[in-house]
Amino acid sequence: MKFKLLACVIASCLSLSAMATEVVHYTNKPVVVELHAGQERKIQFGDHVKVGVTRQQEVEKQFRVQSAQGAVLIRPEKPFERERVVIKRITDGKVVLLDLIATPAPAKADPLEDMRIYLENENTIEQEVQQSEQAVAKHQPQVTPITLTRYAAQKLYAPTRLHKVIPGISEANLNDMLNQEVRAFKGLNRVQTHVKPVLAYKANNLYVVALLVRNTTHENVTLNYLDINLPFTHATFQHHQLSRTGTAGDRTILYLVNDRPLTETLVPWTYYDTAADVNGGQGNEK
Repeated sequence: MKFKLLACVIASCLSLSAMATEVVHYTNKPVVVELHAGQERKIQFGDHVKVGVTRQQEVEKQFRVQSAQGAVLIRPEKPFERERVVIKRITDGKVVLLDLIATPAPAKADPLEDMRIYLENENTIEQEVQQSEQAVAKHQPQVTPITLTRYAAQKLYAPTRLHKVIPGISEANLNDMLNQEVRAFKGLNRVQTHVKPVLAYKANNLYVVALLVRNTTHENVTLNYLDINLPFTHATFQHHQLSRTGTAGDRTILYLVNDRPLTETLVPWTYYDTAADVNGGQGNEK
């Protein structure tokens, strides 16, 4: 049993060793890259690069070199003492010099580990994270108020199989405001309806909240954007006409988009002056 355990530990160590990466900081001096004839070695630069070789190197074909997605793959065809190649980063034009040295591959030797070359003063952690975030952001579609509103409507009305995942959009926490009545309207719409938030989403500095609006009267109600009593940058009704309470069509959804957190906009009290409630809809906003 002890021998088996020891064998497992040794195998794990060998596996970790094989996956290790040699880190090199470039200081304007050629980097010596050791190679084994017939074996490929990967050198990572963290950015797209071009590889420059001499005409003689192309003719002699002592090694094969390929570049893809910020990594250079070099495979020597035979041993050689020293060959210099020039690596140029495409985005900033910075140059790295490599001195390649190829020796015969030792018998039963593990492949050489990958190399990661950092330029002078390059932050090895923060810069890679920043570049990764920039790359992700570059490929993500921009989330607009329309995108956010459609996303919320899809979650409410579309079948689950049609729900889409949009990068950058996440659920916003309504906390204690969920299903609690808010004064979303002023004027007649305020006394004719009952309103409560049912879900919310956010993307960057945008927030959307879906408010369930229910008719509480025995008459049809027409909803008016001018009666909305909460701050918003964009507002959308699922439909404007509400049938009398207790019948089909007596409720709808109001989508409000804002660039402020929900805790600042979904207040349980009246946000604007409600003198309109008693003055026939002629109140003033604060």
